[in-house]
Amino acid sequence: MSDKPSVFAELKRRNVYKVAITYAVVAWLLIQAASILLPTFEAPTWVMKALVVFLALGFIISVMISWA
Repeated sequence: MSDKPSVFAELKRRNVYKVAITYAVVAWLLIQAASILLPTFEAPTWVMKALVVFLALGFIISVMISWA
């Protein structure tokens, strides 16, 4: 066998798990707050959709940065 660590060991060593979980929790909180506040301010429905898309793209970017 090689001395190369497994992918899961590398994820743990680089704290990718922590970043992913933290981002997911914060994104969930933002979506919950937006789902309450946006109708109050009569925001168009595309605003919520755009928020979810940006948060999803941000998740991918943050995980990639935490891996580097």
